Amino acid sequence: MRPARLILALVIAVGLLPPVWLRDPPPSGKASRIGAIIALDHRGARAGPFVLAGAWRIDGDPKMFGGFSALAALSGDRLIAASDGGKKIVFTRPDIGGPPPVLSPFGPETDVNKIGADLESLTRDPESGMLWAAYEFSQSIRRFTPELVDDGAIRPAAMRDWGDNSGAEAFARLPDGRFVAIEEGAREFGGYAHRALVFPSDPVAGGRPKAFRVGVPGGYRPVDLIAIDEDRALVLLRELVFGFPPRFATAIGELDTRSIAEGVQVDVTLLARLGDGFPADNYEGMALTDDGDGRHLWLISDDNLMSYQNTYLLKLRWDRECARQKARE
Repeated sequence: MRPARLILALVIAVGLLPPVWLRDPPPSGKASRIGAIIALDHRGARAGPFVLAGAWRIDGDPKMFGGFSALAALSGDRLIAASDGGKKIVFTRPDIGGPPPVLSPFGPETDVNKIGADLESLTRDPESGMLWAAYEFSQSIRRFTPELVDDGAIRPAAMRDWGDNSGAEAFARLPDGRFVAIEEGAREFGGYAHRALVFPSDPVAGGRPKAFRVGVPGGYRPVDLIAIDEDRALVLLRELVFGFPPRFATAIGELDTRSIAEGVQVDVTLLARLGDGFPADNYEGMALTDDGDGRHLWLISDDNLMSYQNTYLLKLRWDRECARQKARE
């Protein structure tokens, strides 16, 4: 994440808002249940090929809960969300129902501060169940077993000068075994080309990356990445919209992963802007499920630990006929 936190703090300071707007940092400690997962009226909003099929707000103790910036689908109809404060929740999809989620640490217990715990993206191998996480500040990648036990880490030299608050927010394993990481910050102020790395294999196992660039539509920044087939990946895009208070615009784009090669620039094609009918917030995490009634994209929002933001979970049905029609146009 997060240029947003610094900018939001500055706006609040300038506006002389009372300190009650800010939450305390989430403390470490024993597992804790979340207060509630509340269904919202979604009214079937549409954006490009995506139809809003479900929307929920996840509430919890504000002193322990929030800041979710990564999402992944697990086996058994479960989702895992991880925060940039080193926490996680594992829970059954709310469209299916199940026991309330539990908030607990993610990663080694030695991660006692944001620099060591700023997890921004998750990706999973569906066959082995292994997960990988990308972190800002430390500019590192960690691997976890299916039981979420730490299984190694690396700090790639090619990522060490990536932005402390705008590093590898978008990170994904591709079906062919490659891994892609995209820097959230652009190379130049006001620019749209973002540095990126492609690892030929597991980075933690020693895969050596090659550099390329990703072109993002103006105003947006890449905050998550997920493969959808052998040739394509979806990119979650976010734009900070200045106001009082600031707000966020969300879009979804597509990346041609076949075109990735050392030294080239691969441009993101915009598929949808989430507008009216979609709960607006700072969406940073993305997961994909293939269900009996179709393919669904899940989004989770990071509330920046601000009292006027929310942790939303959205379920978007992917209208493949609409997507094919757009491709023919």
